[in-house]
Amino acid sequence: MSGKKRHDVIQVLSEHLSVDTELNVNPPVDRSVRLSPEVLAFLANEGIDPSELLQQAAVHVPFVDDTLPLRNYFISSSHNTYLISWQILGRASAEAYTHVLSRNARCVEIDVWSSSKGPIVTHGYTLSRSVPFSSVCDAIGTAVTAGNKDTVSDVDNGNDWPVFVSLECHVPVEKQDEIVEIMKKAWGEKLVTKADIASLPSGDVVSPRDLKGRIVLMVEYYPDDIWSDTSAIMPSCGTPVLSDYDHFSYEANPQLMKPHRHTRIAEGLADLGFYARSMKPDKGWEHAVFPSPPYPPNVMLNIDESSIVSLIPQKLADLVVSAKRYFRRVYPSGLRLNSSNLDPLKEWESGTQIACLNWQHYDKEMQLNEGLFAGTMGYVVKPPLEPTREKRSIRFTGEIMGVSSLPLPEGRETFLAYVSAELLQVTAGKQRWRTAKTESSGAGGVIDFTWRESFEWQFSADELAFLRLQVYRSDDCLASFCARISQLQPGWKLIRLLNAKGKHTGATLLCRFTVTSHGPGGLW
Repeated sequence: MSGKKRHDVIQVLSEHLSVDTELNVNPPVDRSVRLSPEVLAFLANEGIDPSELLQQAAVHVPFVDDTLPLRNYFISSSHNTYLISWQILGRASAEAYTHVLSRNARCVEIDVWSSSKGPIVTHGYTLSRSVPFSSVCDAIGTAVTAGNKDTVSDVDNGNDWPVFVSLECHVPVEKQDEIVEIMKKAWGEKLVTKADIASLPSGDVVSPRDLKGRIVLMVEYYPDDIWSDTSAIMPSCGTPVLSDYDHFSYEANPQLMKPHRHTRIAEGLADLGFYARSMKPDKGWEHAVFPSPPYPPNVMLNIDESSIVSLIPQKLADLVVSAKRYFRRVYPSGLRLNSSNLDPLKEWESGTQIACLNWQHYDKEMQLNEGLFAGTMGYVVKPPLEPTREKRSIRFTGEIMGVSSLPLPEGRETFLAYVSAELLQVTAGKQRWRTAKTESSGAGGVIDFTWRESFEWQFSADELAFLRLQVYRSDDCLASFCARISQLQPGWKLIRLLNAKGKHTGATLLCRFTVTSHGPGGLW
């Protein structure tokens, strides 16, 4: 693919798949926003300057310490990164990696298979289309910013926090040296190799700062002694032999050859996975220990969504403890054929560091992901998660004033609308509230709505409690907002509302939130 064509593809992906959640963390100062006459009158009565209010962030993201051990972080993660549509009928694209890394994803996935033209990246045994493995590696290498652990990272200067690459290797052992050489050539000194180990801390204490600007490869590990017991958990691993394809376009994959199972990983490839040997464990893993030896150092547990969700109701404490011992990556169930997403909130509450999501849609789960990671470099320090610890009682009050400049749906000039508020947390379930429906008429392609309503919730202090606001016309969600309650700023704020694709189209919501607490200790 030519440089210009690649640039054009990246631009298209950015236009269609990028989201504007950062606007509520870092409001732009050079973008004009229209406010309704009712909102302007209310602000004037309150003695608030609208221009100043528009420059105030609705969400404050605290500084993220980069010196803690890696297991102490949640990491923004992409599943089936190469796909730009559904995983069964999707198109693979190297530029998809450029896109998600530009959005501060810090863990991406590669499914690599053999073909008659060399290694390719595709979703095996589906109609998904392929892309050369070398093109994917080149895209990742170019997107990873060289690190400087002596300076504070800045989004404007590039994100140099380490990138994890989850390598799902479907290449036979005798051909794995080829993919090793491709990765080394594309990533150079950015790739963490066995030669780096002497100069880097051990896996128990290595931090993001130690690995700034580096690529950390996750390499599979298949323990011989439990292989026969894990067939129900571990997927088949096939070796496709594909016919010729055009390197400058994306062609559908032909029928794949009969699958085989890996029994080992080539030594050269295993050496690249020192900090993350990915293992799909046997049942009972939530309270198991994997000593080295016989296991390799730095085992990372690679868990199917359905396996962990079934454990959360009864074994949440065990899962939290396990995540203190081992890195954990959870990926969506194979039954999610339309690329729908797992609930990342459940995974984070259980201690999972890497909850993998499909980034092709701005659904509720991706809104939560954006709510956690917006304004960061893709890493967030895990809060205390022990389910038995004493928690303060939180009283949360919300006041909804009005919406300005909501784009008019096609063919509509007048309609009823309401605001829905939803508390999202795992341990205490959900709480919901909504305003009354109010009718308004639009002009100039936009419409305004005015309320003056309030609500109050009480719940146990939880740093992983999220507020989700949505503006509805009947059952049609027109705009939304999602953020951690602990990061909402006090006082009246103008929230930039995003449409169903995560874009800000000019709509704002004037609202105010108050958090008070009762009990020992700090607020959270």
